[in-house]
Amino acid sequence: MRNLLIILLCINAVAGNRIYAQDHSLKTAGDLIWSDEFDGTGVPNPAKWERQEYNRRNNDTGPDGWWSNEDSYLDGNGNLVIRVRKIADKNNDGDTCDFSVGMVRSKGRFEHLYGKYEIRCKLPTQPGWWVAFWMMQGNVGSVGNGGVDGTEVDIMEAFGWTDLINSAFHWDGYGSAHKSTGRQFRPAGIREGFHTYTLEWYPEMYVFLIDGEETFRSIGGGVCNRNGYIKVTGEISTESWAINSYWANDPADAVYPDSFIVDYVRVYELGPYVPPVGTEELKTSGGISVWPNPAGNQLNLRWDPAQFVGEPGVTILNTTGQVIRSFGKVGNNSSLQLNDFDRGVYFISIQGDDGRQFVRFVKR
Repeated sequence: MRNLLIILLCINAVAGNRIYAQDHSLKTAGDLIWSDEFDGTGVPNPAKWERQEYNRRNNDTGPDGWWSNEDSYLDGNGNLVIRVRKIADKNNDGDTCDFSVGMVRSKGRFEHLYGKYEIRCKLPTQPGWWVAFWMMQGNVGSVGNGGVDGTEVDIMEAFGWTDLINSAFHWDGYGSAHKSTGRQFRPAGIREGFHTYTLEWYPEMYVFLIDGEETFRSIGGGVCNRNGYIKVTGEISTESWAINSYWANDPADAVYPDSFIVDYVRVYELGPYVPPVGTEELKTSGGISVWPNPAGNQLNLRWDPAQFVGEPGVTILNTTGQVIRSFGKVGNNSSLQLNDFDRGVYFISIQGDDGRQFVRFVKR
């Protein structure tokens, strides 16, 4: 039995259905566990949503962008409205005007680990602001373990003046250690009518979809293994980074008020999900070595350079498929520190541009 445990085993991410089946997406969603269909009028359900009100986007040299409670409301037609307005100088700092926009979040009301998170919504029409459906998972301010213990996941950020859809990850806080990665898309007709944006959050992978079609999948900075809450927001800033043609464009060119219309937000369990590290279909593979195995407080990792171009992302999972440590981008012939790992069997995930492999090792 001991010899069996220390055999070096690998799984190829393309061939191994145990890792992540391409047909998981949408077809195997589990039970609906939380939702808001936004029926009624007035204030969004306070049992489901918290609203914040403060100077969200201060600008010392121009108008500020406030989050205001009165700019998130139900319209009586089954929709949540996130509105942006031009308002008077709210904090009397000498600006010609300020701007006000709405937001809601499920913090303290609904927080969950893994699952499928979906919004159906209609994008705004005017430049100068952006809207988002996003999550705060774990403690994003935590530094030193990648995104595993905290990740901001921007499921979608979108605009009224361009077809650009931005999806991104942020981790290791928002200071000097901050890191991020993401993808951008320009789906034809995305600003016309209602569309759905979906995140499927698995223990080993994030999968993004627009109108049921997968756009990309990623481990971000390491898949977070802590509960997360949902945010549906508008944002407006008059600082130079926001008003250029890369992002929101200039609110000076807009006709406000403008609105972001949300039909529903729904959360599902994962459904019939197969963890990535089941032992039934493990396949032996050469080209990757870990030693010593069993390992003490240090594990050495080496691979054939032909298998991975550049520096792949390396994470460690337990035998249920849960990511417990992210090492970020790792160079060949590296040593991984395991001082605080319990005894047991683990898997190293090595994620390259062309696929992913898993290597099993034992911590003694």
